[in-house]
Amino acid sequence: MNKSCFFYFLLILLPCSIIAQNNNTLSFKQAAELLLKNNFDIQLAQNNATITDIDNTYGNAGFLPKVDINAGISTANNKTNQEFSNGLTVNKSGVGSQNYNAGMFLSWTVFDGMKMFATKERLNLLEQQGELSTKISIEQQLEQLINLYYTAVMQTQLIKGIEVSMQVTEERIKIYQRKLEIGSGSNVELLQAKLDYNAQKSNLLTQKLNLAEYKNNLKVLIKANLDQDFAVDTVIDFEPEFSLEAVKQKMEQSNQLLLFAKKNTDIISQSLKEAQSLTLPKISLQSAYNFTNSKSTAGFALLNQNLGYSFGITSSWNIFNGFNTRNKIKVAKIQVRNSQIEVDRIKYNLWSSAYTTYQKLKDNIEILSLEEQNIELAKEALKISTERLKTGLGNYLEIKESQNSYETALTRLVNARYNMKMTETSLKKLTGTLIN
Repeated sequence: MNKSCFFYFLLILLPCSIIAQNNNTLSFKQAAELLLKNNFDIQLAQNNATITDIDNTYGNAGFLPKVDINAGISTANNKTNQEFSNGLTVNKSGVGSQNYNAGMFLSWTVFDGMKMFATKERLNLLEQQGELSTKISIEQQLEQLINLYYTAVMQTQLIKGIEVSMQVTEERIKIYQRKLEIGSGSNVELLQAKLDYNAQKSNLLTQKLNLAEYKNNLKVLIKANLDQDFAVDTVIDFEPEFSLEAVKQKMEQSNQLLLFAKKNTDIISQSLKEAQSLTLPKISLQSAYNFTNSKSTAGFALLNQNLGYSFGITSSWNIFNGFNTRNKIKVAKIQVRNSQIEVDRIKYNLWSSAYTTYQKLKDNIEILSLEEQNIELAKEALKISTERLKTGLGNYLEIKESQNSYETALTRLVNARYNMKMTETSLKKLTGTLIN
């Protein structure tokens, strides 16, 4: 295959699948797997969710009893002076005494105005909210990954486009040199072609530096080896289009931020029930098993020992505490209303964003279709201009215009594909389907 045929082969492939799959290619799926495994923010969110899972216990809610064991020993050496009613007196120095005690105590609140049930439900909701918080973190990091990965894809396609255009310029230089050798060319055309080539080469180096920066940011996000280079898969897949009504329905059912806000309303509602429980009585059970032993070398009782258990039930009911309970309930009701208002506000803003993003997606679909057509026209025009230049029918302005048109069309197409992917990503995040 000669160089001219090779050039046309590259021109036909661009800007479709440019980089062949090889061992050094990092696919988006692989990048996403590394993100879920290594990203610091996701790890922190997962740990916080685990904390809410650990806290969600019946003991933490107040259902289970409390058991304590106490034990103690004390000794003393005193001077004792005692007078009893029967006339007996004790007056002694160095009186030693020893006291031993041990006991097991149980306290169990069996009714607290239904507070423990409200607390347990609040802990359940907090655990669910922790899971939502993890999903939100994953969404945010995944959106950033898509942005960085497809920015690298866009940059790679631009670089390949520059390289193809440079091959055209190299062909121009050869044609002008041959024409100059046979006396039918102009040195100005040759010099201008070399200037164009140098400008393209400078632009190529700049774009490669930009690509290196984008890939480095991508490595940091997925915590990859910073010294290892990789290529990105330049095949961009787009999801099937769905209706505006489906967007609204999915948003209300699956948007993570909206679900988080709704869950927060449920949590605050349980806090209200906890506050309302303070208006009801509280009943507790107490039980104990005690052992005491007291010894003394002087006095009326030389040994006093007790061993046994006790059981009791207590009830308390706060009637008045300076209106603190009433005010606490009022505040909790206001917080519930505020959380509901926040849900409505988030829903309204999300719907506004979803509607705008959906319209933008439809426009991007049309723009992408036009740019796909334009790149085919630009490739054909560049091919014809190159052939005309070889046969002596073309000129510098014609081939230069074709090159500029091709580079501009490629840039617009790459940007259209990137914009399409970013708009699609935003819409999927709004509808809660990005993680899927």
